[in-house]
Order: sequence, then C-alpha cells, then structure tokens
Amino acid sequence: MQRYLYLSLVLILPTLVSAQTSFRSGRFLHHSTGQNIWGPNGSSTSIPAQMQQYNAAHGYTGSNAVSMAEQGWPLNPWENEWERWHRIFKNADPNANIQPILDNNRIVVIKSCFPSSAITGIGQPSDTATPKAKTIYNYKWHWRNIVNEMRQRPQNYFVIWTNAPLGAASTNATAAFRAKEFCTWAKDTLAMGLDPQFGSCPPNVYVFDYFRKIADANGFAPVSLCVSPTDNHPNAAATALIAPQFVNEIFDAAIIYEQGGPILEVSPQQQTVPSNIEHFDYQVTSNTNWVASSDQPWCSVTPQASGNATMTAVFGANTTQTRVVHITTMASGTEPVVVTLTQEGPSDKVLNIHSLLIEGLYVGNGQMRACLDENGYKFGSSVADVIVIQLRNKNNYNQIEFEASQIQLSLDGSTSVNIPNGLTDSYYLTIKHRNSIEITTAQPVSFSSSTVNYSFNHPTKVYGNQLLLQDEHYLLYSGDINQDGAVDTSDFTNLDNRSSNFAIGYLSEDINGDGIVDVADFTVVDNNAARFIGKITP
Repeated sequence: MQRYLYLSLVLILPTLVSAQTSFRSGRFLHHSTGQNIWGPNGSSTSIPAQMQQYNAAHGYTGSNAVSMAEQGWPLNPWENEWERWHRIFKNADPNANIQPILDNNRIVVIKSCFPSSAITGIGQPSDTATPKAKTIYNYKWHWRNIVNEMRQRPQNYFVIWTNAPLGAASTNATAAFRAKEFCTWAKDTLAMGLDPQFGSCPPNVYVFDYFRKIADANGFAPVSLCVSPTDNHPNAAATALIAPQFVNEIFDAAIIYEQGGPILEVSPQQQTVPSNIEHFDYQVTSNTNWVASSDQPWCSVTPQASGNATMTAVFGANTTQTRVVHITTMASGTEPVVVTLTQEGPSDKVLNIHSLLIEGLYVGNGQMRACLDENGYKFGSSVADVIVIQLRNKNNYNQIEFEASQIQLSLDGSTSVNIPNGLTDSYYLTIKHRNSIEITTAQPVSFSSSTVNYSFNHPTKVYGNQLLLQDEHYLLYSGDINQDGAVDTSDFTNLDNRSSNFAIGYLSEDINGDGIVDVADFTVVDNNAARFIGKITP
C-alpha cells in the first residue's frame, strides 16, 4: 500500500508544484554577452526596465510581481560552454555547484557565449568520447542530458538560451551555417518534442532562441547588432531588441507553468471535404504560443498564433485524385498534435500502371524493396516509393496537361491514379522518380475510355527503348540524383558529400532506399554514368 501511494505522489508531483508554487522570480546566469543584454548597455531600455513595464501592463504587484537577478556564473574558470553545463547539471564540476542556485530560485536562466558557435563539424557518435569537441552531434548530446536533468526538478522553471552567433569576421560560412542548424534543432525539434532520441520536452523547460533573434539568414551576427565588426558582443541595438523579448517570453512561459503547464488541443482530428471546398477552419485551444505546418505543398496553414485561435487550412479546389494532408501543430512543453484532412477528388477515370520497376530499389523476381528513412518504412511496408505521373501534349511534349505527385508505387511496380474526365485525347505518359531517369511512353496513349491500362514491361513501350534488362524484367535506370536528366559526375558529387557525412534518412542520394547513403549506392551511379545514361524524350 505504501509503495503504491509513493508512486502516485511521484506521478502527480509536477501538477502539484505547478498549481501551488509561484514562478515569478529567478536568476539569470550569464557571462559578458548576457551582461550586455541585461543592459542598459547604452540602450534606452534594459531587462530590469522591461520587468517594470511587464508588471505594470499585467497589473502585477507584491508577490505577484515578476523579478529576476543577474549573476556572472559559472566562475573559476570563466567558461560557460555546453560541455561545462553538462558537467554542472550532472554535479560533476567541483568548481561550479549549481544546487544552491536551484534551491533558492524558482526560475533559472542559463546560456553560453558566442565561442559555442565555433562549431567544427557535424560529428558522429564517437565524439562523445571527446566531450569538448564542438560538433553538432556533441552539442545535441549535451543538450539532451542537460534538459533531462532539468526534467528531474519540476520545482524549478528553466530557460536555456540557444547560441550567441559570431560575426562574419570571427567565423566562416560553414561554421555559421552549422551553428544555425544546431540552434534550429534546439528550438524547432527538441523544444517541440520532435527529437526521436529525446521525446517530449518537459513543461518546465523553455528554449529562448537568442541565436535566430540576432543572426542573419546565413547564421552570422550582423555588424548592426555587434559592438564592432571584430567584437561580437551585443551592442545597444541588440539590448533594445532582446530585452523585451527576454522578459515577455520567459515570464509568460513561467506563469503558464505556474498555472498548470501549456495546453494544446486541435479539433476536429479527422476531416473530409468535397473536391470543390477550398479551405477549412480548425479550432485550436491553447494557453501559449503555437506553430503549425502542413506536410503537403498544396495545402498551407496558419503558421503561428497564440492562445485560443482558428487555424485555417487553405488548399484550393481539387481537380485530380483524392488527396490527404497531415497538419502538425506544436507548442513548447506539449506533445505535437497531428490532424488529418482528406479532400475528395472529382469523378474521374482511372489510369492503371503496371511493371514500373526502379533499378535502385529492385531486389529480383519482379519485386522492389520498400524505401526507408531514419525511422523505418517511409511510406509503409507495401510501398516501394512515390513517383510523379504526367500527361503531356502529343503535339508539344513540353506542355504538361496533367500532373499527379506523391503517387505511391507498390512493390510489384503497380499503381493507380485518377485522371480528370476532361482529359479525353491521347497523351505521352511520363514517369518521374526522385533519383531515376525520367521515361515517357513510346507513343501517345489514348485516354478516351474510363479505364486506361499501361505496362512498362518492355523497352518498346518506352520512348528510346530506355529500360534496363535484369533477370527477365525491365527497370527504370537509377542514379539521376540531381534530376538534370543524366547520370554523370554531378551525381557522384552529391553522393560523395552525403556519404562522407554519414547521412541517413529519406534522401535522393540513397539510391537503394535502405535509409543510409553509403558505398552500396555508388555502384548504380557508377554503372549508369559509364553507360552515358540520360533521358530520351520526344
């Protein structure tokens, strides 16, 4: 009985802490960059001034008023890179005991300074044996460990800054891009609960994306926000830019946690609309900032909002086959919410395609493998990959009369697609695949009937006889990674770059679809480049 009671108390502790504890005061642990942002730093404002304005705007007085003190920390040595924060939160730094700070402050804000943006490479798992190596892999490892330690203390609310960017005179384009890549992951993936290794981000952690508030599109700190071209410390303009956001974002998030944590609900979860409907409104229930995205180019959604709001999906009338979009809504500290919208197609005729086999995915006996990404099957165990189907004008091949994308191709090379009833002439039937040579039919195909069948089972069915014979089956040539119509050295370059970075996922360079770009993918490209394989069209 005592064991079960103890477990119950542990499970409800975060709720009790949030409901009974005030999260309106804290400590900002920083070095020189943070000191400049604290202000006034020659600016007309500062973080203390912004806290006064915040209290006045919300009517907060007495114990309800927000406050924060600043402290140069950690000391001895004066260094605050992510590797050290990892040790600090693991209680493995004898010169930096954070426990008294955590015990005496509800909100704790930590950051690193701009040296953290001098990232040397993408990295790999073995980097963790050298914790101070400044690679993206190591930084993610440090952050996952830091945030996990923060998760264990629901009695604190933590804010962790992304990197401070370096100016163009202090870094190079590659390092700046990598710093941007890491910070984008921290805010858009880890904080949104989308990191597959970490899972949901704890509700008592907020990622303050300092990097992208300051950096330009290339990941450099602009001179206009630095003390000088060679001094990357934030200037008065940076203080004026960041101080209001620091106060509003951090205290808004902390007070939401105080009141029980962030909420995110979207309804309805499933929706089907007719082909002529061009938009649909979802209702979002939330008490925090949220962002939304669509996984299909034909559908756009309200990109972001705050609190309860309407999220509109806009997609236009559907003149092709039934289509499906998944819309993901995310807020820091909550699980992503995915809703599905299905838009029916008009009454159509049907095109059935057979024996469309892709060389890179072919495994023999008229069958292909199902392509993989970093999480497993990309489209399911019965789908080889997706293709694009086009109907092109019989008199002017460059004129596309109809196109259907993201069409799923079965393992035996068959698929079906709805074609608008208005297309009744004869058309060249063109097939495109993400890393294969484009092919088209030898002759225009008649679409006068309600059902059209076409099989790519012999070279005479394809313009220019452009198919590869393998164990009595004919295949599309693979290896056109950059889709320029030829398998050549430019495709080797893309493949070499990806393989040297140990790339995994659903990538065009992954010729054989096993989810990894490696030496196995080179064979197909090498063979077809030697054959001077290129597309042949009317």
